[in-house]
Amino acid sequence: MRAIDTATATALAKAPDSGLVARDLVWFRGRSLADPAVRPQFAFWNDLDTVSILVEDPKTGGTVGRDYIGDGALISVPDIPLTSDLSIRTIRISLSQIHPAVQAMVRGADIRFAEVQVHRAVFDPASRLLVSAKCHFLGKVDRAPLGTPSVSEEGGIDLECVSDTRELTRTNPAKKSDEWLKARSGDRFYRYTGTANVPVFWGVEKSRKKD
Repeated sequence: MRAIDTATATALAKAPDSGLVARDLVWFRGRSLADPAVRPQFAFWNDLDTVSILVEDPKTGGTVGRDYIGDGALISVPDIPLTSDLSIRTIRISLSQIHPAVQAMVRGADIRFAEVQVHRAVFDPASRLLVSAKCHFLGKVDRAPLGTPSVSEEGGIDLECVSDTRELTRTNPAKKSDEWLKARSGDRFYRYTGTANVPVFWGVEKSRKKD
C-alpha cells in the first residue's frame, strides 16, 4: 500500500462532499539535436496558463519546482493504475500538434527514449491551492509518431511511453572473456581460455623443468 501525506488524505476524505480538483502534469527530458550532452526539459499540464508547481521527484524523493505549460498543450493522459508489482506499464500521452511548445519538443529536440514523469496534482476546490503532486508514472518515450492530418481532419501527437520496469527485462550483451574481466576488475581467470596446451606448473615443477 502506498503511503500518502496527511494533506492528501484529508482532501480525499472530503472529496465526496466538497469535491476535488485534479490535474495531470507531464514532464519530459530529451536531448539537444546539436549537443546530445544538453538535456532540455519540457513540462505540460491540462489546464490554462503556465504555472510553477512543486512536485515530488520519484528518483530522489525530494521536491523539485517545474514550470508547466497549459493552453491546450496537453490533451489527455490515460488512467494509470497504481500497482505494487513490477509489471511493465504502457501509456499513451496525447499532445497538441499545433502548440508551439509541443512543436519545439518533438521537432526541435531528440525525444527518443526521453525521460517521462507523470504527476497527479490535487488542488483544494475552494482555494484552488495545491495540496500535493505525486508521481503516478516513471518511464521513457518508446514511440513518437508524428502524423500530418489531411484537410478537414483532426491531428495530434500520441507519445507511447513505457515504464522503467522494462529495464528489468534487458539482457546483458557482455560475454565472459579475458578482455571483459581484465577491463573491469583486473581478473585474469580467463587468460588462457582461447589457448591450448599451456603448461601450468605446480610447486617445484617449474624449477625442475628449467633443469
